[in-house]
Amino acid sequence: MKKSIYLLILLLMAGLCIGCGKAETESNDVSTENRSSQAEEPSSLVGEENRDIQLNDNLNVDFTYDYSEDIGADIDCVVSGSASLQKELENIEKVVQKYTPLAEAAQTQAEMNQSSRWFFVIWDTELNSLWNRFSNSADQQTKEKILEEQRNWIAMKEEAALLSLGPREENGSMYPLLLNSFLEEITKNRAWVLANELAKIKGEPFVMPEKSAKYGLFVDNQGTGSVHSSLNTRQGWEEDDEAIISIYRQGGTEGTFADNGNGELAFTSYDGSIKGIIKINGWDGASFKVTETSGTSVFSVGEEFIFPFVF
Repeated sequence: MKKSIYLLILLLMAGLCIGCGKAETESNDVSTENRSSQAEEPSSLVGEENRDIQLNDNLNVDFTYDYSEDIGADIDCVVSGSASLQKELENIEKVVQKYTPLAEAAQTQAEMNQSSRWFFVIWDTELNSLWNRFSNSADQQTKEKILEEQRNWIAMKEEAALLSLGPREENGSMYPLLLNSFLEEITKNRAWVLANELAKIKGEPFVMPEKSAKYGLFVDNQGTGSVHSSLNTRQGWEEDDEAIISIYRQGGTEGTFADNGNGELAFTSYDGSIKGIIKINGWDGASFKVTETSGTSVFSVGEEFIFPFVF
C-alpha cells in the first residue's frame, strides 16, 4: 500500500478527504454510470463574478440514504449561479464541503466506504453536466474527437485503478474507500479537462489547476481504450518516491526516483539495472528516457517513452 493512499484514509476519517460516488450521463455513454443528466446551460451573470452560491446546506447524516438527487440539485445550483466555467469548477468545492460532515461522522469501515462514495458522485454529476453542455455547443468534428477521448478514458478506468491500487484482494475491506478516492480524483481531473474544452467553444478565459511535478498516473493508450504503456509515480510507505513503469505490455521496471530540482526526476530500478530520467509535463503527460541499462530488458540506452494520457 502506498503512503499517499494511507494519508487519504486518515484525511477521510478526519472529515477532510474527498471520496466518491456515481453520477448521471448523456445518451452518448460518456458517463461513468450510464444515467441521464438534465443539467441546464448556466444563466448569464456578467459582472457577478463574486456572486456567492447559496446551497441548501441542511444535511441529514444517514449512511443508508441515497444523496444522488440532492447532489444533482446542488450541481444545478452551482451551474446556474456561476458567472464562468472557471468559477463553476471552483464552486463545486462548496458542494464537497456540504457533504464533508458525512465523512466526519463515519465510524466503521462500512460507513467510511459508503460516505466516500458521494464525493465521486459530486464530480461525476458535474462531469456529465459539462458533457451535456459541450455536446450541445461543439461542432460535429470537435464533438467526435472529444467523445472518442472520453470513451477511451471510461474504458481505461478499471485498468487504471488496478495500476494505481493493485488487486482488490490486496486491500481488504478498505478497497471500496480506496477505489472511491481514486475515482473521485480522476473524475475531477477529467471534469477540468472537459471544462477547458467547453471554455474554448464559449470563448471564455480558463486556467487549468496546477498538476503535481512529481506524482501522477500517465499512460500511452495509442488512441484506444486500452493501456499499452504506463508510468505511475507516487510516494511509498517509507516516504520514498517510487515509480512503476510498464512498456508495451512486454515488460517493465520498478524503482525509486529523486527530484533533481530542474524538472527532472532521476530514476533507478530496485536492482540497479536501469536508470533514466522522468519528466512530468503537467496536463500534457510525462516521459521516461533511459540513460543506463544492463542485462536483457525492453529498455535500451537513449530510448524515450512518452505517456501522453493523464489520469
